Amino acid sequence: MTADNDSIDCDQRREFLAACSSAALCGFATALAGGEALANAPSSPGGHTRRLYPAALLVDERGAPFNGRSLQPRTNYLFHFPFVATPCLLIDLARDVGGVGRSRSIVAFSAICSHQLAYPAKEVSFIRFQATASTHSEAERIHCCADHSVYDPAQGARVVAGPAPAPLAQIELSYDAKTGNLTAIGLRGTDQFDAFFRKYDFKLGMEFGGRARDLVGRTSQLQELTRFCRNVAQC
Repeated sequence: MTADNDSIDCDQRREFLAACSSAALCGFATALAGGEALANAPSSPGGHTRRLYPAALLVDERGAPFNGRSLQPRTNYLFHFPFVATPCLLIDLARDVGGVGRSRSIVAFSAICSHQLAYPAKEVSFIRFQATASTHSEAERIHCCADHSVYDPAQGARVVAGPAPAPLAQIELSYDAKTGNLTAIGLRGTDQFDAFFRKYDFKLGMEFGGRARDLVGRTSQLQELTRFCRNVAQC
């Protein structure tokens, strides 16, 4: 084989490897666009399993993008992600906790308690963020009044009191510094979705029909918890 032939073969090999790399990237993008969850994605820096879902822009009650700069500090906000029936709490803690936003103060977590799967329903929510201390909890905690499980949202919703066996799953957010838009893109930690759907199958079926397990789509409405729930338990 001549030197010229060796050069041609090397060029062809480089082109082939480049094509393979491009195809892999295209496949990744196609999976996201097609609405597939990517299980066992690379772990986050904290070592928690990360699961990506199709991105959902958080919008207000009129369907307009919700500006993260307009959030009221230390206030409960609710949206649903990644499924139509799975609620999440969003809070601006008004201090840098490694979240998103101009002050890295915005965090979001699955609002399904890891103990008995209490969650914010339209009738009542037993789980909520409390800005001030109470008989059963310190200030600035997510507190489930059902059995007094308490989580610290400034530290990844780790369990700080009560019978909860695991932290709340953290919702990964993307923040656009130019527009203030917030987008839910994934989840870190252990979710409770399978157990949640089994436990509340009949109730969710009545409320959402056959859509409870559907992905939320391109947008998810963000609103204050008190506008979604008729009663929010205090404890």
